[in-house]
Amino acid sequence: MEEGAPPRPHRTMKGSRPGKLPQPSPTEEPARTCSAAGCVTTLSIYNLTSKCWQHADLKFPTYRGKRLAQGEA
Repeated sequence: MEEGAPPRPHRTMKGSRPGKLPQPSPTEEPARTCSAAGCVTTLSIYNLTSKCWQHADLKFPTYRGKRLAQGEA
């Protein structure tokens, strides 16, 4: 450093230790096919059900907020 120059601020790097890794996604056996009669769709190892999307049971999402009674809509 030069004489009379203002001191430089000390530079440090801050960080954090890595936390735990997330759990791996659950999987099923490879090369499974849809259990619906006549369907030959190969299921993904990440599809935990026995049916493809076309034959899976229809599920409606739960929305936040007040549900109206029947007839009030």
